[in-house]
Amino acid sequence: ISRYSSLSALVATAVIPVVLYFAGHEKVALLFALMTLITWVKHRANIQRLLAGTESRIGDKG
Repeated sequence: ISRYSSLSALVATAVIPVVLYFAGHEKVALLFALMTLITWVKHRANIQRLLAGTESRIGDKG
């Protein structure tokens, strides 16, 4: 929808622990929440570019 692959990845990492928790896999959800935190910390430059509107989109030339 947004054509930002980094945004799609960040949303997916945030959604997975929630789905796992409500599916009854609390311990696995906690593990994935930790992995989400690590992923978001490691990709903070991408997050800053997304917030600034300077992140490249899929299909952009240049």
